[in-house]
Amino acid sequence: MTKKYIVYGRVQGVGFRYFVQELAKKLKFNGRVKNLFDGSVEVVIDSSRHEEILKEIKKGNFFSHVDEIKEIETLETTYEDFKVLY
Repeated sequence: MTKKYIVYGRVQGVGFRYFVQELAKKLKFNGRVKNLFDGSVEVVIDSSRHEEILKEIKKGNFFSHVDEIKEIETLETTYEDFKVLY
């Protein structure tokens, strides 16, 4: 099941997208991550194990600070890898 999340906090300009990408590769998740214009980050996860990666995303990397993660929709899309979009 593919779900879309919006991550709020200090998540742009701190390597957060690359942190999520490396985490997804380590945990073998597919999807994508990209910055949004309002300063948040969109994360799309294609897996049935969402809670496993969300727990780590909430912690963030050394430079980031996650205030909130909102699930905004479930998608009928599948991904074959995990990418950072620009």
